[in-house]
Amino acid sequence: MVSATAVKSESSFKVQNSELLKVIKMSVVEKRQRLGWQANEAEKRDIVGRWVDERNGVEDKITLYREDDKIFLETWYNDGCHSLDEVQTTSTTEGLKLEDIGGNIFGEYFLLSDGKNLQFCDSSSCFYTAKSV
Repeated sequence: MVSATAVKSESSFKVQNSELLKVIKMSVVEKRQRLGWQANEAEKRDIVGRWVDERNGVEDKITLYREDDKIFLETWYNDGCHSLDEVQTTSTTEGLKLEDIGGNIFGEYFLLSDGKNLQFCDSSSCFYTAKSV
């Protein structure tokens, strides 16, 4: 006997898989069009800084920018994945604390110190400084 929960989970899995397949099957032309659109949108941005996360040799690219009175932290991962988070800022004695608007269950945040150093921090300390580019 199959429970309703198992059926729901299985159908949810199928939906997620089909959505993933749509992304994977995207043509090269569609991918380039999306990148072109992103380049046009990037013209509206006021870039605060750019960094590279060199931990474990991954070289993820991080951009902090202002747009329409909001501040965003964008990350392009080495594997091609992308994240874009709106952040709230708080001035501290160490620098500008940048926290995800949606929150972070691990208590992690970024610290922009000296207006140029981007540090990765948690509730106990800052443990990594990204390389400025």
